[in-house]
Amino acid sequence: MAIIVSMVALVGWFTAAGNALLVAISITAGVVLLYLCKSKIKEVVEDERDVKVSEKASKLAIEIFAATNILIGVVLIALRYRYSEYTNIGFTLAFSASSLMILYSLLYGYYNKKYGYEPPNEE
Repeated sequence: MAIIVSMVALVGWFTAAGNALLVAISITAGVVLLYLCKSKIKEVVEDERDVKVSEKASKLAIEIFAATNILIGVVLIALRYRYSEYTNIGFTLAFSASSLMILYSLLYGYYNKKYGYEPPNEE
């Protein structure tokens, strides 16, 4: 986790400074460090609790991200007459959040069918 946070901070810093070479070096160094760390792991111990916590955290992160993007997008679109330069950003945020929710719904339906959901019998 520290490697990822450091890499993102360096990439942001070097991007703001306008140095593309250092951005590429930072990303490459981060990927190599992650690979080296993961290659040292012999066995991953994971139980049902870890899987359940990961599922809940992932779902909540997607919901919060989508809701926040939609809210900010709608506000920016609503302010289009006063701040017209933010209109495209608002539409991009709103459409990307909508696309994320559609993708989530499609994947949810796919995995629901794959793992044996059967609709109730209507007799």
